Amino acid sequence: MDAMSRGRPTRRDQQRQATLDEIVRTARALLVETHEISLRAVAQTMGMTAPALYRYVSSLEDLTLRVAAQVYDDLLATLEATAAPYEGDPAAQVVAASTAFRQWSLQNPQEFGLTFANPITSGAKSVDLGADLLGGPVEPPSGATVVGAECTAAAHRFGNFFGRLVVEIWERQGYPATGPVPAPAEESFTTSLTSKLNTDVPTEATWAFVRAWSRLYGTTALEVFGHIDKEVVATGALYRDMMNDCAEILGLQARRTDLQRVVSEVLEAEPAP
Repeated sequence: MDAMSRGRPTRRDQQRQATLDEIVRTARALLVETHEISLRAVAQTMGMTAPALYRYVSSLEDLTLRVAAQVYDDLLATLEATAAPYEGDPAAQVVAASTAFRQWSLQNPQEFGLTFANPITSGAKSVDLGADLLGGPVEPPSGATVVGAECTAAAHRFGNFFGRLVVEIWERQGYPATGPVPAPAEESFTTSLTSKLNTDVPTEATWAFVRAWSRLYGTTALEVFGHIDKEVVATGALYRDMMNDCAEILGLQARRTDLQRVVSEVLEAEPAP
């Protein structure tokens, strides 16, 4: 019985995977160094011809999605490591991981841009709040390639890290009170928020998750792309103020002081550039 029939990769399969891994690492390094990914540059750096490279990746989109999936998983590992010291306190873990996300983004602006602000990677994502909040399988967007599906799955592993912690907070203390602006009343939008959950999570609570993420992502993107004064970014003042807003959205007003202490601990451990 050969290796393939036993379900184990052959030596040729292993060599192919090793080369593909090197291609992705090279593309990621070039992204950081030159602020872009180019198939020609990857081939030249690795001493390959363009036709040889195309035996491993079919297009720039293919390579971009592979890099993004790897970035998602590496970022997730960073968030998990930062949140680990706060095990048992999901609110502190959310704050620690959110702060780590902001610091990572400031330290890695090219990778942030590719993964969170790129039309190619955005097209591979699937809006599925059920997957973010409760885990479970994710359906990639219609027409997505196999590689696109892998990027979709990586994106939702990232989203579920935050989502499951938020659900744990709510399971311990109850769902947050409705904010001054209620969840959208339009039937189609309300359905999109709840139809995939298959659970009793109220629409208002799901909406709170969307509101908090939009503030974290929006503030981080403004800081990363230079739309906020550098001195303000350096002080972390805007980020701290945004985290206070998120605490209120998630029903954590009573813990603002000690959660700001968590922010300080992570900022001191991972200073921005």
